[in-house]
Amino acid sequence: MDGGSLEVEGYLAHPRFAGLVRALAGGFLGAQQVVPRLVTQFASQQRCLISHAALASYFRGMLGGKPGMTQRDFVENALAHGLSSRNTAAAFFAEALYYGLIRVCGPDRGRASIAEPAPETLWGMCEWYRLHLAVIDGLDGGSRAAIMQSGGITLLAAVEPVVADALLASPLIRNPPSTYAVFASVDEGGSLMDRLIAGSDPTADLEERAVTDVTSVSALAKPFNISRTHAGRTLAGAIALGAIGWTGVPGRSPLWLSRAFREDYARVQATKLVIIAAAFDAATAGAGVGSGLRAMPAPPAQFEGVRPAW
Repeated sequence: MDGGSLEVEGYLAHPRFAGLVRALAGGFLGAQQVVPRLVTQFASQQRCLISHAALASYFRGMLGGKPGMTQRDFVENALAHGLSSRNTAAAFFAEALYYGLIRVCGPDRGRASIAEPAPETLWGMCEWYRLHLAVIDGLDGGSRAAIMQSGGITLLAAVEPVVADALLASPLIRNPPSTYAVFASVDEGGSLMDRLIAGSDPTADLEERAVTDVTSVSALAKPFNISRTHAGRTLAGAIALGAIGWTGVPGRSPLWLSRAFREDYARVQATKLVIIAAAFDAATAGAGVGSGLRAMPAPPAQFEGVRPAW
């Protein structure tokens, strides 16, 4: 399942879509304050896709009676999708374990510890879906976001494998436009991009340039705990492509975003939203949403009583 072209174009043409995309970017920034380590994993294309591939494998294993995954499982999964080198995937797994995004569970499989997503990670993923579904609700007046919040881990387990497969198969998601990729290819680049989009002038959607409220590289970098050098280098790459620029003295005046860059960002989001909407609708289809959710497997016992903190 990929983001169907007709559906994507329909989203892009909707008069409320640009505003909802800015709100989505703002939602990502809000989540960053609550679960910063998790958001970091989704702030670069490679880490985002590795995370989706691993979560899909975890849920499929869980539903099939296979608990968790070893580091070897994780690495082989990343390699099978062509997402990274063996060493990079192993380092990613070790980092996720160190920061508590995943945790050791159950007995060892041979000498290898079995790991599973931490409860906070799974609820963070529920919020990731809720933010996206709220955009779709904003377009058609639906109630998907509320259903996602009430469905929790049960619904996440049904939706995530389908979404992950479609994202991994999407040419646009795997190879986004250069103006988008210049951010998505670096650590925390996605968060920098979200900050720029969220801070852009809402009255300039049809203008060639939309001025933002970002006037300092240091201020842009600080919330994401990255260096001014890293943020400046990323911005320089985007400036070289004509995606962004300073309205006056560099670093002392507002940044502007080109219309092409904003359109590329919107198209990537629209593609993702079409994928998520299709997977969600399929998971909740049937005689009614309630009966569809009851037919899904119950969440593991360790998630009972866990509620998101936001």
